[in-house]
Amino acid sequence: MGHTELLYILFSFLGTKRGLWMFGSEMQLLELCSKKQLGIREILSILGGSRTSKLRLIKELERSGSLELTQCPNGRGRPKKIVTLSPLGIMMLENLKSINDMMIKMNENDMLTVLEQLRLRNKIIDSGIDPYERFIEMNEIALNIRNSAESSASI
Repeated sequence: MGHTELLYILFSFLGTKRGLWMFGSEMQLLELCSKKQLGIREILSILGGSRTSKLRLIKELERSGSLELTQCPNGRGRPKKIVTLSPLGIMMLENLKSINDMMIKMNENDMLTVLEQLRLRNKIIDSGIDPYERFIEMNEIALNIRNSAESSASI
């Protein structure tokens, strides 16, 4: 499987609208949770950046089954929410690391090409067309053109 296919699969999984720069956030969060048990506040302070986007990412990864939140009594007040990796999260982290390794070998033009292809794919889907069916249709047109050119050359 080539780099483009792997990026396509990962973008489909993570959501194409978020873009390529979000790989780092997922990896950083998953790696942090794999090393030790931390509360949400500790994670937010370590990761920095937008608190809202990091909380959204934690919730998204929890919904997907990659992270598990458990409540731990914290003396007085609210119980502390501890964030840990689930078995799925461990697999996701390994896959993100391997894809990240592949991305290092890609140049910027390769990534821009993939992003453009994904943009066009989403545009086709948004207009109600199945990309696979369109590919088959275009392939048939190309074969018909080739066959037509071969038959006219033999006349």
